[in-house]
Amino acid sequence: MSKTQSKTIHIGNMGEHLIGSLLSQFCIVRSVAQGRDTGIDLYCEILKEESLKLSLHFFCQVKTTRRDINFSAIKKYFDYWRNQPAPVFLFHVKYKDIKNLSKAHEVWVYDIPYALAIDDAEKINQLVTRDVDVKIQLCGEDNNKNKMTLKTFLYGHVPWSYGLWQMRHYGLVYPNPEIIKPVDNIFVGGFSKIYKDKIEQSIEYANWLLELEGKENHTLKEG
Repeated sequence: MSKTQSKTIHIGNMGEHLIGSLLSQFCIVRSVAQGRDTGIDLYCEILKEESLKLSLHFFCQVKTTRRDINFSAIKKYFDYWRNQPAPVFLFHVKYKDIKNLSKAHEVWVYDIPYALAIDDAEKINQLVTRDVDVKIQLCGEDNNKNKMTLKTFLYGHVPWSYGLWQMRHYGLVYPNPEIIKPVDNIFVGGFSKIYKDKIEQSIEYANWLLELEGKENHTLKEG
């Protein structure tokens, strides 16, 4: 008996493999098996360029369509994405000709960490702004208009998002992990007011732990 593949699944597979191939230049990419995709398609680890040491983790959801994405409909994944241990990005492969998808396409990235921060800010009536929009178009190295190349995204944008993700989850405020070159520390700014309670709880817990361990060490020395 013959078997036919779903056209939707076929197009989706093409988009996932395209994004996986692009990311593989700079990352270790692990695909989620079909039937186990609950909102994440790829698990990625960024490689440092010179040493190829494994670095930051991030997750990807890939959508492949001819038309623009209705981002409002994507918000149904927010609760799932916000609980992940690493930042999640939505990659949109927007194609013109499905028979020539590998060449006739645009790649857009939806900055989910920033979108979630905006969502958090709206709940407490606070405004946050950044120079980069939630929706980013990736371009080639020879494009002088849009500076967000894949390399810039991975080695500049993802570290910033990683810092924001840690602030949202754990109230941790620390310099962004710098991957490209050793420069002055870049902090995740403009969002601390949103996560003030988490940050204060993190500081309070750290001080309590340091005090507790200090007492234990003092007791051991006396003993």
